[in-house]
Amino acid sequence: MKKLRNDINRKDKLIFSMLLDAIMVGFFAGIFSVLYRFVIMKMDMYRAFLYKEFNIKSLFILIVLASLISFIIYKLLKWAPLSGGSGIPQIRGEILGKFKMNEVPTLVSKIVGGGLGNLMGFSLGREGPSIQMGGAAAKFLGKSLRRPPDEIKYMITAGAAAGLAAAFNAPMAGAIFAIEELHKSYSKFVLLPALIASIVANYVSFVIMGAETSFSFFVTKSLPMKLIWLPIVIGILTGLVGGIYNHLITKFQDLFKKIDSKILKYALLMGVTILVGFMFFEGTGGGHGLLEKMAKERFAVKYILAILLVKLFYTTFCYGSGVQGGIFLPVLVIGGSCGALVFSILDGTFALNDYYINFIILGMSGILASVVRSPILSIILVSEMTKTFEHLIALSIVVMVSYYVAELLKVAPIYDTLFERQLKDKNLLTAKEKELGDYSVFEYTVSDDFVNINKSLRDIKFPRHLIILSIERDGSEFVPKADDLILLGDKITVLINAEDSLDIDEFFKGE
Repeated sequence: MKKLRNDINRKDKLIFSMLLDAIMVGFFAGIFSVLYRFVIMKMDMYRAFLYKEFNIKSLFILIVLASLISFIIYKLLKWAPLSGGSGIPQIRGEILGKFKMNEVPTLVSKIVGGGLGNLMGFSLGREGPSIQMGGAAAKFLGKSLRRPPDEIKYMITAGAAAGLAAAFNAPMAGAIFAIEELHKSYSKFVLLPALIASIVANYVSFVIMGAETSFSFFVTKSLPMKLIWLPIVIGILTGLVGGIYNHLITKFQDLFKKIDSKILKYALLMGVTILVGFMFFEGTGGGHGLLEKMAKERFAVKYILAILLVKLFYTTFCYGSGVQGGIFLPVLVIGGSCGALVFSILDGTFALNDYYINFIILGMSGILASVVRSPILSIILVSEMTKTFEHLIALSIVVMVSYYVAELLKVAPIYDTLFERQLKDKNLLTAKEKELGDYSVFEYTVSDDFVNINKSLRDIKFPRHLIILSIERDGSEFVPKADDLILLGDKITVLINAEDSLDIDEFFKGE
């Protein structure tokens, strides 16, 4: 009982004690994110030189380089198994106690492997690695400062949010990402540290890289109400394309898993990469420069279709291989292509010349909503990246239409799918998290999905052992007794074993 009271008292002070931690987490997450951006920028320049012209000499150099990079990436992934892919599902698994991330190997693998992959031309982005590096840096900091296990997990969340904020200069999106994508529920212990760390990381990015938004283009003129049907068209297209995208990632993952030979696996990856590099160089890399170019120039319909199809298939192919790299930036290119395609088809009929940028930005938001299935994040992230807040109605429409189209296709959100698939991978040390300690503190808000509303605690059959520290109701907090009821809107704070986190998480969220 004394321990329970201590846990409750520490919970009350936690929001203040984590302030300094959030600032430190934001600083280190910002440093690693900026470092990774710098590496990617340099690799973009070197890659352009590698694919400058096709001849026997350049092909030979690329084959030798591809062999060397394949070996390095293979060794890095063997050294840090959880460093593959974007890193976002791994961070969620870390928070839920299902994955054990080795911080230093993960940081090194993300920077080196991601940078070398970008040099070759993998169509993968920087945001996922920045998120995981932010989380890894936060975990290392928390362990070094000997913070309690639950505080370390809040620090990991804040670090991940800060990584996204620094990667795209989008602090609000970083905080929303922590709630909407990582925890999938509101908690002040999640939101406040994540927001503070995101702001600090964004400040670090501004100081080192310059106070600019992620993209240079922005909306200058909002769509008139008579054209409000256009976001619906873009939403339908991005919803369909996003559903296809999510489906292709799993198919290419299955393809690479069927290849037993590591040599054959990397030969296939590098062979396709070199082919794309010489035949359609614009399809290589994350695509930041391509999206900027698309916003400044008007491409022909055939060229836009080529960008859309190459990025759609090549990005899912690269990600399916399991190498280090994220999907946000390539997905934004795909979305921008969808918007540009709709514009090119309809411009001649409806004289849409003044709204070209609107179409690209609407496509970017729509594709994020269908792929990630986080509507608020999709709106805020794209708005912050393009300093565009003048057409939130159009953005909201395209996001919701795209979201519902993806739901109708019955294709799960990509990070949920990747997380579930990783839980089945025995090589990723699942369900044995002990390093952060044996317990964690989580907050849940009771919603309509919870099947035990109006039941007493005594009558509820919890899937795992837990201790309910407190219930907050109508602004008042109390320690419950066995006969107290769970009501709609209650905010419940629970203490659980780390290895039981996922089961309890699914129980309270009605999954």
